[in-house]
Amino acid sequence: MRNIFIILLLNFTVLNLLALPILLDVTITQNENIEINYRIKNPSDNMRIDIGCYNKNNLEIVTIPVEIISGDYSYIQIKDNYSFEINKEGLPNNFNLDNFIIFPKLFYEDRIYYEMQKFSTGSYSVMKSSKEIITTSTRGFYISKFEVTNEQFLAFVNADGYEFREYWIIDPNIMSKSEIGWFYQARYKMSLPFGWSFGNEPFFKEADSDFLYGPITNVRWFEANAFCNWMQGEMPTLKQIEVAFHNSEKSDDEMFSGISVFNEDKFPLQKITDGVSEWLMSGVDPISAACIGCNEMFVLKNNSNQRFERVFTLLKCPLYREVDLGFRLAVEQKN
Repeated sequence: MRNIFIILLLNFTVLNLLALPILLDVTITQNENIEINYRIKNPSDNMRIDIGCYNKNNLEIVTIPVEIISGDYSYIQIKDNYSFEINKEGLPNNFNLDNFIIFPKLFYEDRIYYEMQKFSTGSYSVMKSSKEIITTSTRGFYISKFEVTNEQFLAFVNADGYEFREYWIIDPNIMSKSEIGWFYQARYKMSLPFGWSFGNEPFFKEADSDFLYGPITNVRWFEANAFCNWMQGEMPTLKQIEVAFHNSEKSDDEMFSGISVFNEDKFPLQKITDGVSEWLMSGVDPISAACIGCNEMFVLKNNSNQRFERVFTLLKCPLYREVDLGFRLAVEQKN
């Protein structure tokens, strides 16, 4: 048993050391046609670019014909910068970037990644209270601009992510018993997020969050952690979310509203009015285990009816789940 655990832990470690392709610096402009520019950190031969598109007013998904797309689309070669163009004549007659959302998606080893933002190693301002702004230092990291969606989590389900033990192993610095997530996966027979059903098409058809590009919600911390391990990342730590939260633009529109906004100083982090509360990778000290080796974890409190100027957190049991509780992905900067 000890040897099996060591092998699993080594697999977990190797998984997180892989050079993961990361989608960055997306800009979208509409002139005669739609032009999308982007960059990929750690490009790989097995990358594929796809497009998400929907009408913001009715959430109707728009399928874009491949024949109207030219440039760095589908399977792409390794290079410094990428761009592709969409012929507007093949889009809905009323298409514009005010009423429609369009964004690139990076497919890698059957996983789906959306745009991320880079924070280099350094010092950043963080608001701790209405009267206190401090400077904190952090190692470099990437953070997804958007909360993990039903589409992304569905790929994890289809890859049998609930069935592979190695994805459920937890860093012992986070929880004292590394296999406690796998223990609870078996104890509660976890196989889908709450509200999902294998009898529905799609599985999330009757879930409270039932839109393809809507945030995955009603998941326990253990499920979110397993997904992030599968994606070769993790949930943001409390420090990372504080840095990202304070050093980002406020979004005044709906989900993914910032996808085509560019500001060289800040970036539009989806949050508050267009997001849900989020699990974080930080919690109480592992030696403070509440039960059977797990401890409470932080939840970033978001509220769709109120704007917060700083990060508010709650502590919750990692088995807790709620209709407006999701998470996002972070990746530590390796180089």
